[in-house]
Amino acid sequence: MTKVVYLDENDRKLILETKQKLDEVTRLMEELMETVEILSDPEMMKSIREGLEDIKAGRVKELRSLLKEEAR
Repeated sequence: MTKVVYLDENDRKLILETKQKLDEVTRLMEELMETVEILSDPEMMKSIREGLEDIKAGRVKELRSLLKEEAR
């Protein structure tokens, strides 16, 4: 015997909200995996630390100024 189920507006709303939340969780998990991958890569972490040191020491240029220099 086949059973027919009808969804009312509240059911449809709940399904849509659940899908949206699952999509958000999926996106957050992907971001978390990328973060773990970066944190697990010693060379990447070294490059990040060096970049931060360059910023603190003023050894960087803003992209806007670099583009203006290149346009001349």
